[in-house]
Amino acid sequence: MAEKNQSNGLNGFSIFWGGLVRVDILKVLPETRLTFYGPKALHIHLVPTDKADEFYKKELGVLLTPPTGRERAEDWRGLELEQRLQIKFKDVERPASDVAISGLGWIAIEPASKPRGQPDINLDETINELHLAVRVPKPVEVFVRPPLPVGKAGAEWYQYRELSEKEEELRPKWHF
Repeated sequence: MAEKNQSNGLNGFSIFWGGLVRVDILKVLPETRLTFYGPKALHIHLVPTDKADEFYKKELGVLLTPPTGRERAEDWRGLELEQRLQIKFKDVERPASDVAISGLGWIAIEPASKPRGQPDINLDETINELHLAVRVPKPVEVFVRPPLPVGKAGAEWYQYRELSEKEEELRPKWHF
């Protein structure tokens, strides 16, 4: 569906990660990529945001699991917590951050994936902030953290640095 709406990318869409997480894409670059790291059993579904509530009610316990089955879906309290995120970035060449969902996994947010043959993106002409709304059941926590360097792409942009003396002092000491 997002390919049909190429000029606007993922804006105006909602992504369901099983029946446990809903991510509403409020404002992102057209080339933004979201990569989900978590259980393979939780399937991802992309729907227009204006149809997301209806989709959730209809497919909870069927396509959107857990909960499994209509009987358990009736007792399910749903996605009660909503957290609006404003993710700032400086470099479109590397992930902006990870959105971690406690007990489930994380979503790597990349402001721009460069397709082959496309010119470089001029950051001066783009927004430097991504807006998402993440909904989860209570008491699941959602938090933004610096991106984890995953795979070959992470090796390209990750810059290792030594800890300062103050950071070294604050770092927990491990004794074996």
